[in-house]
Amino acid sequence: MFAAHGTLAWPETAHGQLWHAVTLLREYRGDGHVVALVANELSGLDALVSHTASGIGFSVGFARRLRGWTEDEWAEGTDGLRLRGLLDAGGALTMQGAELRAQIEDLTDALAYVPWRGVSDDDAAEVAAVAASIRKAVRSAGLFPGVAFGPRYGGHR
Repeated sequence: MFAAHGTLAWPETAHGQLWHAVTLLREYRGDGHVVALVANELSGLDALVSHTASGIGFSVGFARRLRGWTEDEWAEGTDGLRLRGLLDAGGALTMQGAELRAQIEDLTDALAYVPWRGVSDDDAAEVAAVAASIRKAVRSAGLFPGVAFGPRYGGHR
């Protein structure tokens, strides 16, 4: 997805340029995340089920509806992760599952760091401040339903 977005012309407006830049960074990270998932033998469903089990992503109901998985498909995915020892009987991550999710996120972060290498600490702080103000505005506006995210959403993994 990064390569496809990279072929698009840069917008002329400042907000368009910001949106395009963020999209490029998001898709670059996303491509690396797919690599990390595939390298660790997780399908798209496995990835989503295990991520919701962490509590820091989407809630199960929202994730299932958003991505179009049926209840039966979700149950099959959950059962498969149980058989692999990644989820316990209640659907929570086991120690092995938590370690695998951490390994995947660490690899994703390492792969996503490349575009940030040339960013100074001051510039990184400015980006973080702008992002925090945008996040605050989005949350204040109530753009996402309260049931969209898990109990630990926004917390450290």
